[in-house]
Amino acid sequence: MDSRQDKRYLHIAGAFGVGGRLTKIGNVPINLPIETVAAAHLPMVGGRSEAAGKLSIDGGDVKFGRIDAKLIKTLKKMDLLSVGSARSLAESDAAGPDGPFVSRTISEVSNVAVADGFSLRSCVLNMTSTQAAGEMFPSITLGKKTSIVGLKLGKLSAKVTLDLDTFNRFPTQAAFLAECQKNGNLRQSPFSSFLTDAPAASLHRNASGYVIGSLVKKIEGLPDGMIEDNGYIINWPPFGKIIVGEILIGPYVRRVTLVRLKHSDTEIGSGCSGGSTWP
Repeated sequence: MDSRQDKRYLHIAGAFGVGGRLTKIGNVPINLPIETVAAAHLPMVGGRSEAAGKLSIDGGDVKFGRIDAKLIKTLKKMDLLSVGSARSLAESDAAGPDGPFVSRTISEVSNVAVADGFSLRSCVLNMTSTQAAGEMFPSITLGKKTSIVGLKLGKLSAKVTLDLDTFNRFPTQAAFLAECQKNGNLRQSPFSSFLTDAPAASLHRNASGYVIGSLVKKIEGLPDGMIEDNGYIINWPPFGKIIVGEILIGPYVRRVTLVRLKHSDTEIGSGCSGGSTWP
């Protein structure tokens, strides 16, 4: 028998605390990659990967172009990004030849601050992927500790409530899509957060089959007009857009980023879970 046909499971699991790229301080463009904090990645054969760390970046790490010398001096003294602590874990359980195949992904982050007024006390992402014998796709659920706490924009404080129960009731993409297609559901949260194609209002899928939306049930404490109609993207003009609870759902994997800053191409509390059988 061709050994490439050997039966096995291909795990997809990984997480990190904070990563991306800083692209702006105020109105000054910069280009500074962030050394990803607490990156964990699971081998396809399974196992365990864990990482922890913290980070502090200031203006002294940036090479500025031709701008006013006094402004450069001010910018170099600024704290651009700090991460108090982060921990990530990706691990799988031992399985028999026919499963069940189980993996877990965890990202825990605390005390994040970004120049120009963004801060976050803590966020936790916890996902589990399970695929039993005979099932074509994994069932991926969110742990009850998944949360976003202490989100602040300058002097504004936002309370974020996530809708974990709905996503856990439909742990496969097929089940989730079927629920979305029921009459009227695309007008209700959290289904209404998902990107749709006009004019039929069916869920938009990219070339890889992903649909995209949010775990957010509600965001409280912000002035009217700051939250876009989708219910999870905050538009804070002095800073930029803040995407909260973003989730991509594919047939074989779910990927969640608890906070994404479009301002600086930065992600906080991110991970993926899933997998598939081979061949």
